[in-house]
Amino acid sequence: MLRKVVVMFLLAVVFLPSSAQAKFFQFGLNEDEVKNVVKEYLLNNPEIVKEALDNYILKEEEARQKAQLEKLKANRTALERDPNTPVLGNPDGDITVVEFFDYNCSYCKLMFPKVWEYVQNDGNIRWVLKDVPSLSQTSDLAARAGLAAEKQGKYFEMHQAMITHNGELTEEDILTYAKASGLDMEKFEKDRKDPSLDKILDANRLLAARLDFRGIPNFIIGDFISPGAMMGDELDVSVKAIRENAAGGAKAAE
Repeated sequence: MLRKVVVMFLLAVVFLPSSAQAKFFQFGLNEDEVKNVVKEYLLNNPEIVKEALDNYILKEEEARQKAQLEKLKANRTALERDPNTPVLGNPDGDITVVEFFDYNCSYCKLMFPKVWEYVQNDGNIRWVLKDVPSLSQTSDLAARAGLAAEKQGKYFEMHQAMITHNGELTEEDILTYAKASGLDMEKFEKDRKDPSLDKILDANRLLAARLDFRGIPNFIIGDFISPGAMMGDELDVSVKAIRENAAGGAKAAE
């Protein structure tokens, strides 16, 4: 990367507009001599290269974050208010946490108890769960089972059982958890084969692609995106920041 910046800098000098080049050449320097002057200067002042590289990285990150925020803004309703997406916690909560997950994802399993405890203790959070099955064939079976359980008002029971399962789920595991969750098995079998579930899961995958997600889990809390498991206090920090901003805005409006 460092070498690339140096080369780009040299090329910028060499291919300056003719009017700018003239300022160099009026001192009797030809093109090769200009290159040597620039090279010598950079070798004697390497901090210039580091400064240019740091500035380049900073601008690239700022541009990426700006583009990401625009994508969040454009897809906010689909992320937070899709009526086909299961919601845990307080459905009327003031904060919405969106998670993209897979039932066979070890990090998704790791995050469940942590987030669920926080949601319960807070009491005013909507936890929106978007399944993007991709890790195995049983990931799709589990996703459909979860959505089928939602139709019977048993999503939490089924979701908790599958997401806390140790290791990769099998179809036998899924059926066992469905029975243990108190589902009407005849209705469950019919609902999990419903073609409409394909549309829900496809919409989840499309939304993840729009946001350039490359893996799972992904959490979205307001304008914060966690590209992976939240191993620190990101959840608490994000929730408090949103509420503080909301309180500040309300106070300013008085």
